[in-house]
Formats: sequence, C-alpha cells, structure tokens
Amino acid sequence: MKKIFAISLAIVALCSVYSCSQKEFDDRYYDPSKTTTVSCDKLMTGVFFAGCDQYKSFGYETYWRLYTWEGFFASLTQQKGFNNNSGGVYYLQDGWATDRWNNFYQTLAQFRLLQSTYESSEDQATDIIFVDLAEVFVYDQLAQLCDVFGPVPFTKAGYLGITGDLASSYPEYDSDETLYKTMIERLGVLYNEINSFNASSMAQTKLAAQDFINQGSLDKWARYANSLRLRLAVHVAAKGSLTSQAKSAIAECAGRKLVDSMSNGIFGVVDANGVGDGSFYEWYREGFAGDGKNVTASQKMIDAMQITGSDDPRLKIIYNPNAAGEFKGKHVGEAKADQDAADTKGWSERVYATLDSVTFITNGTMKNPVFTPAETWFLIAEARQSYGLSGSAQEAFKNGVKQSILEWYDRNMTSTPVNSNPYTHFKATEVPSDAEIDAYADAVWGSYSNKLEAIMTQKWLHLGLMNAHESWTDIRRTGYPALTYPEDTQSQTNRNMIQRLLYPIVEKTNNKANYEAAVASFDDSNDHVLFWAGKL
Repeated sequence: MKKIFAISLAIVALCSVYSCSQKEFDDRYYDPSKTTTVSCDKLMTGVFFAGCDQYKSFGYETYWRLYTWEGFFASLTQQKGFNNNSGGVYYLQDGWATDRWNNFYQTLAQFRLLQSTYESSEDQATDIIFVDLAEVFVYDQLAQLCDVFGPVPFTKAGYLGITGDLASSYPEYDSDETLYKTMIERLGVLYNEINSFNASSMAQTKLAAQDFINQGSLDKWARYANSLRLRLAVHVAAKGSLTSQAKSAIAECAGRKLVDSMSNGIFGVVDANGVGDGSFYEWYREGFAGDGKNVTASQKMIDAMQITGSDDPRLKIIYNPNAAGEFKGKHVGEAKADQDAADTKGWSERVYATLDSVTFITNGTMKNPVFTPAETWFLIAEARQSYGLSGSAQEAFKNGVKQSILEWYDRNMTSTPVNSNPYTHFKATEVPSDAEIDAYADAVWGSYSNKLEAIMTQKWLHLGLMNAHESWTDIRRTGYPALTYPEDTQSQTNRNMIQRLLYPIVEKTNNKANYEAAVASFDDSNDHVLFWAGKL
C-alpha cells in the first residue's frame, strides 16, 4: 500500500499516469502541469479514468481487465473454454491481483482529491453533483474489490495526496460487512440527491462535456445508483448480519427507478465517440486477440443455451461453430491431452466453437456493459423468488431473458468492422420477435424444477466472459449454476476451487501493521468463506 499512497498528488491526479493518447484527455480532467485551475467536474472525469495505465483500467472492458481478470474468473465460472489440469485453473498470479488492487486505489485517491476540492468550492450547490456521480462509480469498484478479497482499506485510504503526511498514509482495513452496510445506505442517499438535483445550465453544460459514461443524463445516474444498491442488497440478503437491512433495501429499490430497458442501460463507450481516437476499442479487442485464450467456447454455456432442446436465440450471436458446423466447447470432463491436441488444429479443422467475431473480436462499436437491464431483471426475479419481494418471479425472469437477447443482438447488429476488416462470422439482420422471445423464455423457465437455478443460470449466460467476476460472486452465494470443479493436479498451489483471492504481496509488505491487524480476525487464505457466501 505504501507504493500506492506515496504517489505524489501530481502523479495520481493527472494525465501523466496514463499511457492513453494525451490529446484524448487534455480537456477532460485536471492536469496541474497545464493549468492551475482545479475543478470538480474535471476531477470527476479523472475518477472515471483513474488507473488507465497502458490497458490496465478495470472500470471498463479493456485488454488487461479481460485478459488477466475476467478471463481468470471465467475459468472459475466456466464461462469460457479452458484447458483442464493446466496448473493454473484456480490460481491467479499475484501481479494480476496487484494490478486490480492498485487500480482501485488510484481511483480512490482521485476521488479523495475531488472530495477535498469540493469542500473548498465556492459553488457547492453545483459541484455536489460531480461528487455524487463519482461516489456511485467508486462504490461499484469498491464492491468488486470486497467481493474477491473481503475486508479492504477504504475509510482512511487515499488521503496522502491531500495531507502529504506519509506517517498517517497507511490505512486501516474496514470489514467487508461494514463496507456493504455503508454502500447500501449511501447509495440510497445518493439516489435521492441525484434524482432530485435541479441542474443549473452551467452544471448541465459541464456534465454533458465531462460525463462520458452517461453523457450527462442524471436519470441514468439515478438508475445506476439504485440498481447498484439493489445488486449489493441482493448479495447479502441470504446470509450474514445484514439480511434484514438488505431485504428492506431491496423493497425500496424495487419501488424506485432502475436500469430496466435498453433505453436506460449503462454502457460505456468503446469506439471513438467521446473517447478521442478510439483506443478504448483497441484495448477491448486485444482482450480477445493474441493467443486466443479468451476465445474458445464453453460447453457448459452451450448446454445451457440448448436446455429446451432448441437453440437459444443468442447462441449464433455469441459463438461461431466449429469446422463441422457444430457448437462444441471445452468442458471439465475432457482429458487435457485431447484438448491440447485439438488446440493444434488449424482454423479449417477447428474442433471448438469460438466467440463470434462480429459480436466480439472485430466489433468496432462494442457496447461496454457497466450496468445492464437484463441484470436488473434477474436481480428482481431472484428477490421475488427468494426474499419475499412482491410480484411474479417468472415475469421478471422473462424480462431478463428478453433484455439479454435484445442487448446481445444490438451488439451484433450495430457492429461495424474496424479498419474495414471483413466479417467471417454471423451478423443478424433482425431481432427475434417479442412472441418468439416470450415463447423461448417460457420454455426455459419450464425446463428447470428449481426456479432459482433457472434465474441464476440465465443471469450467468447473460453476464458471460465480460462480467465473470460478478458470476463468481453469484455462484459462491447461491450455488448456481451448479458446476463441477475437478482437481488441478498440476498446480503447485491451488489444486481445488478457491473461495476468495489472497491479498497482494505488496500490500502485506508495505501496509504490514494494518494487514496483520486485519488478518488477526480474518483468514487470508483461498479457502476462507466470505460472510455472504457458502462453501463451494
């Protein structure tokens, strides 16, 4: 942590942290090497971009996130095809965990600067909205950190750039229960503030210029805050000390505006629209390029998309069949030697289905999921099925399936090839009709005797490789979809399925006293079950 919090304010806050194209961001956020004016609107944008260091942003679907983070979790959740018994199925190298850790604390340091600047602002009535929106984004990232590590430093973290006091810059850990409680409470407050904010013309102008996530739409930000609160409340509603608070929050969230349709979905921009020269697209694309580790289909996913005996409408949008025209993926029952032999085949003899290039690899206008309407409806379905929320779980489930199909078809049909590369895979010309989608969703619902399994499996299908970290949380807390985890006998460290990630070595070394205080009552092992989870 010392390396994180000892970074000077000038480095944390400005564009020299980033290797992205300088011209993209010069006018978007505070750079003290170029201006003496510190403004809350530009610092908000800095929070959204913080940690964008040579592909290593984790707030958006960039190469480093897809390749080192989501790709690892997609192996745990079997949302991508991977080779069994490889020695690394259940092991994430420390450097990759460190990158995720560092990225969050760079984001948090930028947010602390924004909070400090707001405290001395002469126009707090306008500037409060920039702080509120950044806080929502920070909680999204904080929750992701808690979900994989457990307790983390937060309340006292990120202040070195403001105080300049190195001695006090080593932050204590907050329990993950405390952080969840805080986030659920604060997101309720933020929803009200954002939803009722009367933006002046000046604030509207600044928001439109600085908010590349929702393009200044406060309606979308309110929906994002409330939907995120719903996600966190559902996460802790079944087990632990927060169940009562969580169930109350779920009911409250359900009565407020949510991300519930494609028109108000929260999607970051991946192409050049609003992000300069289009480098975000390149960062996204390279997550599926290279040696192809993130490209091979998962048989478990294919099986779920054929549960009714007919193909899921999304199957041909997500996957390209193998050389025989079959949808075949890697699965845990295969011998590693057979998988290795299949991997040596050329494209014309390919054994496994792959991700569709139109939807994924050559998609120059990829929608970057931050919070999707399908996830919201699956959360509502789960809450109705398991936590007493009023309404039909089946209807919410059907809405989730519908929104997922619409989203994946939208990605495919609006795809435009980058650099005029020709498409070799499937591009749809029309979306399935409402009647076709309803009939399919009803058939899927009827295919499962356990309706929670139906809900969580469809959510898992929807999230896919791009949000596998969220699926890992779902599987640990619900047990669905039910997966088999064979022993990885080649591993020198983790031969069996893990429950959480270890804290990065640099944190244990540089924030030693606070780390040791935290683990005095918390087991820093891969086997430790977090307070909201069940043992896999």
